[in-house]
Amino acid sequence: MRVLVTGASGLLGRSVLAHLQQQTDIQATGTAFSRAGGHLIALDLTAPEQVQAVLDKVQPQVVIHCAAERWPDRCAQQPEDAWALNVDSTRALAEACTTRRAQLAYISTDYVFDGQNAPYRHDAPTNPVNFYGRSKLAGEQVVLESGNHWVLRLPWLFGPTGNLHESGVTALLETVANKSPAKIDDWAIRFPTSVEEVADVLRQCLTHIAAGAAYNGIYQWSGSTAATRYQLALMVGEIASLDTDHLLPDSNPAMAEPRPYNCQLDTSRLRDQGINVQEPLRTQLARTLAPFL
Repeated sequence: MRVLVTGASGLLGRSVLAHLQQQTDIQATGTAFSRAGGHLIALDLTAPEQVQAVLDKVQPQVVIHCAAERWPDRCAQQPEDAWALNVDSTRALAEACTTRRAQLAYISTDYVFDGQNAPYRHDAPTNPVNFYGRSKLAGEQVVLESGNHWVLRLPWLFGPTGNLHESGVTALLETVANKSPAKIDDWAIRFPTSVEEVADVLRQCLTHIAAGAAYNGIYQWSGSTAATRYQLALMVGEIASLDTDHLLPDSNPAMAEPRPYNCQLDTSRLRDQGINVQEPLRTQLARTLAPFL
């Protein structure tokens, strides 16, 4: 199977591409924008002619669309740019895939929900509370309206990185290591999820598709451990053997952009297909942080 991964220099896309390239039955190619080069094809997703040219060159059967503006505060600060990438370019990519009989798998977010009625099934009513969530929901809609494509919603991601700040999860190591008193969000409930786990879930999905399974509509995946940022910081401190007495739980955190309270995703639609990856959060986090300890 020929697979194209957009945003393959990013946190998620990097792991997805690396994992798929290890499979003997998958020919995976990645694209990137500002960090293109080497084995990654340069692609500006906001330029439809470039998108069409890359699709014609690679001729993928499936496109996994990882590229996005994924930082909520930055989306709010630069809404036109965020909408252009998360919605407009997604529409153009989906339509180009439809024309070429390629299926698009669009990576979305748990932030399409308001966090008041967890856990959320894939068909639960959406109600994003910030611009990021609204842009990703609009991206879902244009994808599903454009052809035989599907959506995979994911929560808070972390994984292998050369830069701790590439994920809010790994960035906690610097907060823990800095002995200055710090108040950390102990209100919003999150489900940190490893990009390595997501990569294997996508690999299993592709295996099912190759065997004739039909994928359509919305799917969801998530790690199984609930944690606030404060609780996760305590886990990071334990893994790194660092003191956490200077960290203070904040039950009413100030946020530049509103965040949902608890967007736990129901993953039964994929699990009912036999898809499963079960490794403890602490094990995944320890492996991710090991290069920085």
